[in-house]
Amino acid sequence: MNASFYLKSLIIQNFATFKNQSIGFKPGFNAIIGETGSGKSLVLDALQLILGGRADKKVVRRDTEYSLIEASFHCADEKVKAYLEQEGYPVEGREIVIKRLVYRNGTAKTYINHLSCTVAFLASFARKFIDLVGQFENQKLLSENYQLHLLDHFAKQLPAVGVFQQGLRDLRQMRRDHQELTQSKTLREQRLDYLNFQLQEIERLNPSSHEEEELLKKKHLLVNLEKTQKLCFQIKDNLQGGDGQPGIIGHLKQLTHLFTKNPELLGDHVELLSDIDDKVSLLEAAIDRKLNIDADPDNLDLIVDRLDAYQRLKKKFGGSVESILQMQVDLLKEKGLLESLDVNLDELNNRMAKAEKDLLCQAQELHQKRTQAAQRLGKELTEKIRNLKMTGATIKLQLEVLTELSENGLTRACFVAETNPGEGFFKIKDIASGGELSRILLSLRQILSSHDSISIFLFDEIDTGIGGETGTCIGKALAEVAVHGQVIAITHLPQIAQFAEVLVVVSKDIQAQDREARTESTVREIFGKMVQKEVRAMAQLF
Repeated sequence: MNASFYLKSLIIQNFATFKNQSIGFKPGFNAIIGETGSGKSLVLDALQLILGGRADKKVVRRDTEYSLIEASFHCADEKVKAYLEQEGYPVEGREIVIKRLVYRNGTAKTYINHLSCTVAFLASFARKFIDLVGQFENQKLLSENYQLHLLDHFAKQLPAVGVFQQGLRDLRQMRRDHQELTQSKTLREQRLDYLNFQLQEIERLNPSSHEEEELLKKKHLLVNLEKTQKLCFQIKDNLQGGDGQPGIIGHLKQLTHLFTKNPELLGDHVELLSDIDDKVSLLEAAIDRKLNIDADPDNLDLIVDRLDAYQRLKKKFGGSVESILQMQVDLLKEKGLLESLDVNLDELNNRMAKAEKDLLCQAQELHQKRTQAAQRLGKELTEKIRNLKMTGATIKLQLEVLTELSENGLTRACFVAETNPGEGFFKIKDIASGGELSRILLSLRQILSSHDSISIFLFDEIDTGIGGETGTCIGKALAEVAVHGQVIAITHLPQIAQFAEVLVVVSKDIQAQDREARTESTVREIFGKMVQKEVRAMAQLF
């Protein structure tokens, strides 16, 4: 097969009984074999660690500081590459490298493409593109939600289900918004009264930075009026003179007379005296204006009162005229929102009604397509499980229409089985053994693998509690799944191993080391014609 995404190699160092081993895998069916206790289950444990499983410090080999598991994947699948690119783990060429280090102190490090990542992301990536079928998956099969998910997968309705679920989340958010708006409406009148009071207080003052500055200047002038007038009179005395003494103006007149009378000496400078005289006149006029200011104490009281109003609002709304004006904008905005609350509620009611109607239509269409697909899936599943020696067994999907929309629409699904013809159908969780659940899951993988996003399938304990003839059927089924993706399965049955393209043989040796016996697991890979030779040797052991 021309696989676009598969596991190429696995390096295991200082992991339980593994000291330092490298395992090569191929596309197609890879079987991990070995005697009981050889360590073949540790290979799957290492793979589970690479897929985001829990890191337990107990796996660190004695007398070492850490365990290292490193997996190298061939990747020509654009969906896988795009997913990692989007999440910040670019793929160079066609190789993805995942590494995990587990330290003796219990800490662990995780890397994808040599970049540190979280275990949660690694697990999410693995769930999306790698399928582990084991005891946990058997338990998942007992969940009705998972059974419905499998039906939707078969019916190719997963995208439609995603659209429905997003629409349902949107509707629930609208309902929360509606509840908040309804509660706001109850408190609206009280809040509007408060807003109007605050706005009226600001509007009465009608504040501006320029006015506040002018008021402060006037206050300063009025408060210092007596001092100002005394100074002005002193200046006028100096300008006009008094007590028989001429002032500056008188001296200027005398100078002008002298300049005019002696033109040959000072006539050229008469204009200078004229300019000085004009400026002194301007100064005298300015002093007169200062003296003519209205000194009414009531004016000062009005200015002080208005400045006090500025201070109160500044203290209340942020400390400056600008903060008062910004508060006015905010209050007006909130007032507008509250006043439009009825309009918003009406609009939200209309949107909710439309969303509910659309979701109901989507759910009904989903149920119709599920009903059609359930018959086909039941028929195909029955055929597959009978090929796996569940002779006479029949699988059906019972669908029930719900009265209210749920996360999955209007459908409840349940796998039922008749394992003994004529004895009636029962839920598989009530009658199926572990071995039968494994075979049902394998049958589902056969049916779904041809159009699955999953490319790598790991099977654990797939042959638990079955005999040779059934093992042959399971081997054929695993080979069929391997047509559409890489299969890696642990088995102790030669009837299953004979269908593998690669055998990963795990063995265990006890070696003397520094006068101490140490157990070490080793691995060898077998390809091509040697596979059948190894299977025959395997058959002789069992």
